[in-house]
Amino acid sequence: MEYDKIMKFGEIQYLRGRLDELQKGYVPHNNSTDNRIVDSRISKYEDKLKNIDEISFYLYQVEKGNRIHSKSKSKKEMKVLLNKILNFVDNEEIINEITKQIEKY
Repeated sequence: MEYDKIMKFGEIQYLRGRLDELQKGYVPHNNSTDNRIVDSRISKYEDKLKNIDEISFYLYQVEKGNRIHSKSKSKKEMKVLLNKILNFVDNEEIINEITKQIEKY
């Protein structure tokens, strides 16, 4: 593998890692200044990734969409399961804990 390709691959991996880290800490419905700074950093890294290799950028977007879809599907399934379990629990403390967890989803 040529040195230029190795450097390009390394930079793509670095940018994808940074984007993943920033996405985890990003809260889209909060209006504080910190989130705007994080949002601009996400845009900066996305632009860099797109400039380096457009295919990698679009693959990253697809993977991000798949993760979001998978996570929301998992939350829906967990909510259904917790509601089923709620019917068989007699302990008030556990019922309250399960109810709080359902509300989080």
